[in-house]
Amino acid sequence: MSHTFIELYTATPAWTALPPEQRNAFFARIGAGMQQFDPARITPLAMGRIATDVPHGSDEQFYAVWRCASREEVDALVAGIAATGWHAYFTTTHAAGAMDSMAQHLADLAAL
Repeated sequence: MSHTFIELYTATPAWTALPPEQRNAFFARIGAGMQQFDPARITPLAMGRIATDVPHGSDEQFYAVWRCASREEVDALVAGIAATGWHAYFTTTHAAGAMDSMAQHLADLAAL
């Protein structure tokens, strides 16, 4: 069953102190590491800066949304992200779950 994986993240002081050439090297490692994932099974859907003027918005700076073919693919992506050293430079909040229909979602909420 398809899953959605959402990341919210903010740069740490370690990131802001990193010189540009080290930032570029870090992102080159990220790009190389992403090559291990099958794009048909792990697909980036959207990434960007989080708007600050949204009611009930997040305090994080950035977001990424991924579609994964299964929970196992979500777990592989989370492990791959951690292996890059990402969490040394960005505080991160993760959310993952199966992709349900609106009717199923409302039924789940009603059952609480």
